[in-house]
Amino acid sequence: MNNFLIRSYLLVFLFTACLTSCKSTKSTESKYVGVWHYSIEWEGTEYPMKMIISKSDDGYTAMFSSEWGDLNLDDLVIEEDQLTATYDFQGNIVDFKGTFDGDTFIGLSSAGGYEFPMEAERRKE
Repeated sequence: MNNFLIRSYLLVFLFTACLTSCKSTKSTESKYVGVWHYSIEWEGTEYPMKMIISKSDDGYTAMFSSEWGDLNLDDLVIEEDQLTATYDFQGNIVDFKGTFDGDTFIGLSSAGGYEFPMEAERRKE
C-alpha cells in the first residue's frame, strides 16, 4: 500500500511538472500582431490613429483605423521585421513600408512625390 501511495504521488508530481513547464509549439501570435498607436498632425491639431495587425492561417492582415474610419492595407508582406504594403487613399495608391523594433514601428507612406513618416508604439488594449 505504501508503494502504491508513493507511485501515485510521483505520477501526480510528474504530470503537474509537465503541465507547468511544457509550452505549446503552435502559436498564432507573432511579434507583429497587435494595435500600434500613433498620431498625425494636420493644421496644428493632432489626431490619434491606429495600425491594427492580425494573423490567421492565410497570413497577416492590417488596417489603419481612426475617427474617419478604417483603411485596409493591400499587398501586405511582413518578413524579417520589414513591412511593405499599399493602400488606396481617395483614389491614390500609396506605398507603405516600415520596420519593427520590439514595440516600436517606424514607417513611411509615399505617393506622388510626397512622403509621410510615422512612428507607432504597440500597446495592449
